Amino acid sequence: MQSSDLVEALYAIGIGMVVGLEREHSEVADGLEAGDIPAEKATRPAGPIAAGVRTLALLSLVGWLLAFLGDGMPWVLPIGLVCVAAILGAQIIANRDHSGITTEVAAIVVVLLGAVVHHDRGLAVALCLGTAMLLVAKPWMHAFIGKVRRVEITASLQLLLLVAIVLPLVPKDPQDPWGALPPRKVGTFIVLIAGVQYVGYVLTRWLGAARGSGLAGLVGGLTSSTAVTVSMARAAKASPELVGPGQLATFLANTVMPIRVAVIAWAISPAVGAQVAIALAAMALVLLVAAFVTWRQVRRHAPTTPTTIALKNPFELWGALGWGAILCAVLLAAHFAMEWFGENGLYLAAAVSGVTDVDAITLAAADSGKTGAIAPAWAALAITIAAVSNTIAKGAMAYFGGGKAFGRRVVVVFALAAVATIATALVNVALA
Repeated sequence: MQSSDLVEALYAIGIGMVVGLEREHSEVADGLEAGDIPAEKATRPAGPIAAGVRTLALLSLVGWLLAFLGDGMPWVLPIGLVCVAAILGAQIIANRDHSGITTEVAAIVVVLLGAVVHHDRGLAVALCLGTAMLLVAKPWMHAFIGKVRRVEITASLQLLLLVAIVLPLVPKDPQDPWGALPPRKVGTFIVLIAGVQYVGYVLTRWLGAARGSGLAGLVGGLTSSTAVTVSMARAAKASPELVGPGQLATFLANTVMPIRVAVIAWAISPAVGAQVAIALAAMALVLLVAAFVTWRQVRRHAPTTPTTIALKNPFELWGALGWGAILCAVLLAAHFAMEWFGENGLYLAAAVSGVTDVDAITLAAADSGKTGAIAPAWAALAITIAAVSNTIAKGAMAYFGGGKAFGRRVVVVFALAAVATIATALVNVALA
């Protein structure tokens, strides 16, 4: 046996001791508060502990020995694991009156982790720590599960199914006769709307309307301010209590949008990015002021006692599919504008495509400015037109999707932001 083998054996023993320490302390401290010392409370069980530090350390060592001997005799590991499982199964049967089999299952995991040490020490340590965290998290999990509604679990699974399975199977390239509707892009937009609504629901549920919606707006603005606007409008229309928080989230998300666009443009062409930053700074400033004022009002009018908000299903796919259909119509309009007017239709295409997507025209215009096809100031103007068009469109979405109570203020603020942005851009082009 070499020194490296001894190190592996020590790792296996250490892994068993880590998990065993948690298991033994869990039984000793059962029923105590988090800050109590078990020895002072004298609550140690009268009978033997099912599996503590020594037992699990030995079981982990057994797993390592089976893997070590399996190098020369491949049959040793599977037969040994079956024998260990039989012994632990007999332990479960003998203690069938005991509530739960967590310790016995942890023992099986420890045996397997001991075997994994022989093949991948780092993986075994990571899995050991993950196992210990799962065991320690028992009180938190019980408290969490007790507060979750069935519809929330169903909605979470539906969203994960859509993101992890359905979306990757959707074709990336356009399948329509005009080559204008990439299914993956449309699907991503639908998932974003549903996802932002889901995130907003969760944050509102746990943090309250003002803080939850505000954080959802900041996070959602990094990916799609349009999705945030649509989701918040629908939530505000369904629950009048969310009008103020929804407006706050909308303003914050749309404050992030011009910053994100300027960063993307600068990454492709610093000259274009600098010009865009000047034009979009006015938009960001107006929206930031509106967000601050709205936050003050939401905070001032917040009830002294928590109110229950009528939160519905956090995952509503049909509404998101409707906005996906609108996106398809806009993409077709942008495609035909570019096809009919060619390069001269850059600004028209920016205005049309900007209704739902600013990033695409940002990439195209910034690349044109970088290659010298157009001057950086004019490339920045195209990006600015797309941002303004996007802002105006989102104002309409907010008004018609969220009603007057939600949309009136959003429309006024977005109009001021658009005017300030256009004025700044025109002055910038005149001075260029």
